[in-house]
Amino acid sequence: EHAAMNKSGVYDEALSSFFRNETSTTKGSRQLPVGSQISSLRARAVLIDSEEGVLNATLKGPLGQLFDSRHIISDQYGAGNNWAQGHMEYGPKYREEVLESVRRTVETCDSLQSFFLMHSLGGGTGSGLGTYVLSLLADHYPDVYRFTCSVFPSEDDDVVTSPYNSALALEQLSLHADCVIPIENSSLAEICRRVEERTGGGKG
Repeated sequence: EHAAMNKSGVYDEALSSFFRNETSTTKGSRQLPVGSQISSLRARAVLIDSEEGVLNATLKGPLGQLFDSRHIISDQYGAGNNWAQGHMEYGPKYREEVLESVRRTVETCDSLQSFFLMHSLGGGTGSGLGTYVLSLLADHYPDVYRFTCSVFPSEDDDVVTSPYNSALALEQLSLHADCVIPIENSSLAEICRRVEERTGGGKG
């Protein structure tokens, strides 16, 4: 979308909100300022999951090159669709790693305005670990706004614990989020389906 409007290939303010622009040097990568030509974009993002599969698929996909491998945190076994396991076990386990990765990402920002957390509420990782990360941001960056895009389970969700995970996560969202943008899972799937049909991505 932005590329259609930014035909000159300039790294502008809009892009800098979500991406940093880097160029490779003999001493590593160097961040380029707003107004420079786009060299290599990296998302201002930390990717977290309690199992490797989804993250590996993301990195191997068409958008994989946008993410910095230094800001990816994962485990192997998942949270078992259990809010408590995500919040009480994986949260403390990866606390320092999450904080360090967020700190390094924040240091590349000229003027930090907000955090934007994207997670689902039906499973154990998004609901439990996701809200644990949100509480960390509230504790360590209390003056920075915290927005969440929270995906609620569908009515026909077959995970028996998803209503409980959602309820427990909602309490944490009410405590630590400044703004919650809710979206229902089946509605999100329908949006993705329409986008694929429009762009031809749904063709085998």
